[in-house]
Amino acid sequence: MDLTRVFVHNLKKWRKNRGFSQKTLAERCNAAHSYIRQIESGTGHPSFAFIEKLAGALNIEPYKLFYDETSAKAVESKNINTIKIDFLKNVSHELETALEKIKMVT
Repeated sequence: MDLTRVFVHNLKKWRKNRGFSQKTLAERCNAAHSYIRQIESGTGHPSFAFIEKLAGALNIEPYKLFYDETSAKAVESKNINTIKIDFLKNVSHELETALEKIKMVT
């Protein structure tokens, strides 16, 4: 996972979701428009304090700027597939057991 890529992607996503231009976000953070542009291009590296300002301006929790949806969806998908496989194994075992019981009776 490239944390900078995730951060930049999420910052742009949340900014656009809120309908803010880079200039508007900069004004809400009391920063220069060029600094927001640098951050979104991956050349600017904000401090933790500034990340908190960005999150506040976007009205989100700071962790949301670092949340990797792609990785989370992959893990979720893997977990669902594991559950499906376990379920099928259990059903298969139950069917085999039932068939053995039927064979014993006949």
